[in-house]
Amino acid sequence: MKVIKKRTVLVMALLSIMGCSNTDAVSTNTISPMINQAACCTSYSQFSWIPLQGADISVAINTQSQIGQFPDGKSYFAGFSLPGHVEQMQVTLESFIRGDHVFAPTVMLLNADFQPVKIIDLNKFSLTSSHLLQRAAYQRTFTMTAKNTPYMVVYSPEKYRGESITIPHPERVRAEELGLPRPIVTDPEIKYALTGQLHLAFKPTQLKSYQVSSPVLVPQGQTLIADSSVMPKAVTTVPVPAAVSTVDVSNRAMLPETEAFYNQQITSAIKHKNIKKALQLLNEAKRAGSTSAETVFVELVQ
Repeated sequence: MKVIKKRTVLVMALLSIMGCSNTDAVSTNTISPMINQAACCTSYSQFSWIPLQGADISVAINTQSQIGQFPDGKSYFAGFSLPGHVEQMQVTLESFIRGDHVFAPTVMLLNADFQPVKIIDLNKFSLTSSHLLQRAAYQRTFTMTAKNTPYMVVYSPEKYRGESITIPHPERVRAEELGLPRPIVTDPEIKYALTGQLHLAFKPTQLKSYQVSSPVLVPQGQTLIADSSVMPKAVTTVPVPAAVSTVDVSNRAMLPETEAFYNQQITSAIKHKNIKKALQLLNEAKRAGSTSAETVFVELVQ
């Protein structure tokens, strides 16, 4: 009896990881195969971008996400950008299988002028199996560079709507790995959905360096003194980084999903007692136009 109970617990855990719980599944009654709302923007340059800061992030693609008009149809999407100090970044993207649905991802990489330069189709992704520590997912690792591809968009083409795939049942995968007899189970059918859950893990592989283009100006015949109380008023310092291009988003209104993303990341950092990271996220959010990040930060640290 104890052996049977242990096996039952393991099967339930595997099914939960795969996303079969009712709380995580996407209802087939609430998802339309097409998007009827208008696209958010008329050009890619108008998209809102999430900076790839930290080590990893999770992003929900849902009906509150941005809607884009792409060459292969309309789709909910998420946009990401390289931070200003990163020259090259390795990115691993996963689109998790949730219940019997998955967001079939396509990656579009854009240059600094927001022109597409590379497309990574769904057939370039690997389908990973679920186990006790990981959900089944579409997965792909690629590289972004500040020179050629500083922007990335993840969306799902219309051609996948209504399509599905069949994946190995977790119990069959486990039996094959352990060399056990193949269990009598039915491999689940997974449908391509309008929405889903993305996870991105990334690490910089090359950072930018720069020189100070304007030196400290010291009036002729005077010496620069460390004590500011006796420093000549005519002395000015103008350290300006050269050849570092950034996108000015100070005048853009932050979208609700981007605002929620920053607030979630700040909350997570404070809960893990990483105040330094929370402060970095707070500064980024304020520069990007957030109106609630500072309130969230203050309330959590009090």
